[in-house]
Amino acid sequence: MRGIKTAMLVAALGLTTSRAEAQGALEVRGGINVPTFDITDAAKAGPSFGVGLNYRIGERVWVIGDADFGFHPGAELTGGSNGPDVNVYHYIAKLGYEVVRSADSRFTIVLNAGAGAMTFAVDGGDSFTYPAINVGAKLIYGIGSRVSLVLSPQGDIAFTDEDVLGTSNAWVWPVAAGFRVNF
Repeated sequence: MRGIKTAMLVAALGLTTSRAEAQGALEVRGGINVPTFDITDAAKAGPSFGVGLNYRIGERVWVIGDADFGFHPGAELTGGSNGPDVNVYHYIAKLGYEVVRSADSRFTIVLNAGAGAMTFAVDGGDSFTYPAINVGAKLIYGIGSRVSLVLSPQGDIAFTDEDVLGTSNAWVWPVAAGFRVNF
């Protein structure tokens, strides 16, 4: 019981810190994932949602963990029918650097890069997970002391098995917008 009270006190204190003092942030996003190059032979752009956990480790440096989940309709095949739907899940750990921070802390741009994995799950078939890299940005606009809007354009490249997916590198671009809650 004492542990629960301590956790509640820590959470309450965390909610009272200002946005400028925030050490962490939780993001919830929705958007579109856009495949490019050879992977477009298997999948079209589709809706996505994502979550992210960000933690400040320096004045302008962030450690970021993002997960994005894209749902792609199958690409058109010869003869006019569509191939199977493909879900693509992105799990990326990143470092971010604040390149712009307004004086009133309402507008921030964080550039990020990292690595992780991407899973390709073919409807009615197998799923395959491959190593991946990422580059992107987070454009953040504060709308309150604890809440911000976030736009997160990202570029993810999975190093895939050409015999399985038809390409040795699958490029998928998650572009999402949502909310960021600072703690």
